[in-house]
Amino acid sequence: MRTSRAALAALVLAGSSVFVSAAPALADTQASLPVTGFGDIAVDGVHDRIFISDPVEGKIIATDYRGTVVGEVPGLTGVNGLALSADSSRLYTSLWMSHAIVAVDTSTITQAARYPLGDEVYPGKVTPVGGKLWFGYMSGDDGNFGSLDLGDGSVYLYAGAEAHQYSGDPTVYASAALPGKIVVAEGWTKTDDDVKVFDVSSGTASLELHAARLTYWEVPGSALTPDGSRLVRVSTGGSWQYRTGDLSTAVTYPGLTRANAVDVAADGRIAISVANKATGDDIYVFQGDETVASQTIRTPEPPSADVPGLGEPSKDGIQERGIAWEPGGSRLFAVGMYNRAYRLWVYNEPASTPDPTPTPTPTPVPSLTPDLTLNRNGWVVGNGTTVTFTAKLGSPAANRVVEIWADPSGADQPNRLLKKATVDSAGLLSTSFRLTRNTNVTAKFAGDDKYVARSVSSVVWTKAAVSTAVSKHYTTGKIGATKYAYFHQKTTPQFTTTMTAYPGRKQKLTVQYYSKGAWRNWSTSFVTVNTSGKSYAKFTGAHPLNGRFRVLAAYLKGTSGDSANYTNYSPWQYFTFKK
Repeated sequence: MRTSRAALAALVLAGSSVFVSAAPALADTQASLPVTGFGDIAVDGVHDRIFISDPVEGKIIATDYRGTVVGEVPGLTGVNGLALSADSSRLYTSLWMSHAIVAVDTSTITQAARYPLGDEVYPGKVTPVGGKLWFGYMSGDDGNFGSLDLGDGSVYLYAGAEAHQYSGDPTVYASAALPGKIVVAEGWTKTDDDVKVFDVSSGTASLELHAARLTYWEVPGSALTPDGSRLVRVSTGGSWQYRTGDLSTAVTYPGLTRANAVDVAADGRIAISVANKATGDDIYVFQGDETVASQTIRTPEPPSADVPGLGEPSKDGIQERGIAWEPGGSRLFAVGMYNRAYRLWVYNEPASTPDPTPTPTPTPVPSLTPDLTLNRNGWVVGNGTTVTFTAKLGSPAANRVVEIWADPSGADQPNRLLKKATVDSAGLLSTSFRLTRNTNVTAKFAGDDKYVARSVSSVVWTKAAVSTAVSKHYTTGKIGATKYAYFHQKTTPQFTTTMTAYPGRKQKLTVQYYSKGAWRNWSTSFVTVNTSGKSYAKFTGAHPLNGRFRVLAAYLKGTSGDSANYTNYSPWQYFTFKK
């Protein structure tokens, strides 16, 4: 599936202008959703239903096209990405921690089948291709992809030279217009092979094309065009169309930074949502190769009052992968958070152009773009680090006021104004913020009679705090220069991991043993971190006398149940067994 402030004349986002040809459209219908988290959205055009996954409560809800709930599938711990079969008779989803894929009967809204994938396979999003389901997955520290045969339940894991070279579980895309082919793309483009095309006509995968790009951007969404000729890819740093025939860049969208969702309609219209959680998001509708939006769709403005009892502004916004077109129809659906609650917005005719309202003498529109910069973009810092951010307004605008906002990752953390003030004589404004999560910091200039409004953003990655301790040992000592915990052979070691807490977070615990001059993996497992940031595990089984072991805990962004922090590892803790 899709990994989804307007102005009448122009919108400026992160320093680039996106011009639209019509006034912004507002939602025709909206409804509250009984979910506490959002994973993905899928629209069933046969039964006129919308399916929405909730990874926090572990369920899928089904609504009609107005947002009224008509069914629910519970008991799906870790549910996330959704995909419909070609005839919409089945909805497929993966269960990360259960190492399985589940099929839902879309007519009865009940679980129809569950397919195990193997204990070492942590599956991501799924894509139906013929009688198979292709999926990305994690195994250990590496990402790869494979397929499930829906006929006999057999599992195929790609084993070519490119296997296990992904930094996370990749996403597989397919189209009936590309028979026998799949496109495999990273969700985080920090490697130099983030998009590949494979021939799967034989039932196994053979690499045909790959694109070498090094961007260090998070890519929350991609979608194939109906004819299969283009892959539309949106990211926090830019948005593009790639030709699937050679993976060259066909279209670059100016100004669409902080894009968080994309979907392509059956008639080729492309909808891209752009995150702006301080003021409400916008969705831009493009026609084919056009880089000028034919329509801007505005989500509701945030409430003017602070959240009761918190003294903080509400945090709104369309969710990642949160937009979807009606199959073969004109409706566009969007899932967003509004005043700390999830809502479904329905736009019945987003391609239409409203009748212009006659106006008297036109007011001059500012046309100059101000110089505005913000430092610290791409920094990686330790948890709890206080970072100073400095914005610089370089243009001689009459308005010299700049705002600096901080938007930490996670729905429970509001976007907050850090500072609003007039810049100094050098055009500078600085403020500091203590970072505990990945944070998007934005500098904003409201504009004046000559200069248009502008905002620029910097993303600072914040490592999760991770430490591991061993207990139940009777003493400590050194083997060589390394400190070891000594256990009696019949004692069961206990490991306590302390990690930055976050809802649904899991830590990856790795135990290795020393053999033939090298450390080798003994076991790996994902263990839940509780609300206090603690995680407990035991090293059971037979313990070899004088065997040398070590244990390490890790938080892996996107793999440990969330992406609120940056990947980090604890130091190794060493232990051995004596009589």
